[in-house]
Amino acid sequence: TDEDEADAIIRRSFDESYAHIVPCKKSTWKAMDSSIERDCMALTRDYITAQNITVPWWFQTLLRDILGPGGGVYAPWHHFYTTKPPFHFCTVGKVATTEWRKVFCKLNAEDCLDDNSCGKKKCTWKTKQTMPKTAPWAVFLRDPLERLLSGYLDKCYNPQTRRNQGHCEPNAVFNPMKGLVDAKNKTYPNLMEGLDMDGQEKAMFGAYVDVLPLKWNVHFVPQAMFCDLHRNIEKYDFVGNMGKEFYFNLDRMANQFGGQLPEILNSTFGYMDHVKNDNHDNTGKQGSGHAMHTPAKVARFYTARTVRKGLEYLSIDYVTLGLEVPEWAREMLREETLSIT
Repeated sequence: TDEDEADAIIRRSFDESYAHIVPCKKSTWKAMDSSIERDCMALTRDYITAQNITVPWWFQTLLRDILGPGGGVYAPWHHFYTTKPPFHFCTVGKVATTEWRKVFCKLNAEDCLDDNSCGKKKCTWKTKQTMPKTAPWAVFLRDPLERLLSGYLDKCYNPQTRRNQGHCEPNAVFNPMKGLVDAKNKTYPNLMEGLDMDGQEKAMFGAYVDVLPLKWNVHFVPQAMFCDLHRNIEKYDFVGNMGKEFYFNLDRMANQFGGQLPEILNSTFGYMDHVKNDNHDNTGKQGSGHAMHTPAKVARFYTARTVRKGLEYLSIDYVTLGLEVPEWAREMLREETLSIT
């Protein structure tokens, strides 16, 4: 049988880019709070340069940006842990990070009762107790194309958010309000100001995806890069998916780890009612930005061309994390092929 176009794009892109990631002598497993992960990825960058290997431009910029200052991928805030119940958690940008922070604040609440080291928010994502050596590890993943659109809607779509956060990069294109100056010390003009976006969703999202790799923002970097998941995912004791089965995955996690986790997960995500009612639609909390996108929402922003770009940039997530290309994306590619032929 002919290979589906989505699978062909992923395989070809992976072979041209991520397949060049070199093995690392040091283990990156459980090394999130050290520099080992970053040092390992630096080996790949240096190897590609030394051997003069041709890789896609977007892969060159990905290595540059995640290894550069302020890249965010190898920062300590991707590793949460608690002893109540004991487990480690890898948190990935745009996979309900805000909610997971709330969960760990609640799990570790007793650490902050009479301790001034928890800061103004009286919260710590990393317990001050000694973690058992055998504590299990957990992570939640999300469909890469869904996550890409979620990041765009959360960081780029609203002009005010774009200005306030500066996460819709490159800022020189999308948000020069941050006082960016050119070589002649003149402030860049705001290229987005006054544009009427109504009915232009597909074009604007497509334009963003085209230039995204000029400066990779941490919210758009492939999930496989966080916590070195591309090397370590098979060692995790629990892997959840923030897809249609999200609430049932939370239920599975709650049952697996026990203790106060079911109660706290429910207070943050409200999963128990959905499980009780056998509701298999993750619509998330209204306005939280963490809901799954309906087919109508996806169709409003994605085109076959943008799907291809997304699969190309994020191929490592599908190859190494065992994620499936969503049917709507395969369908979008098929429909375009049919309309051309």
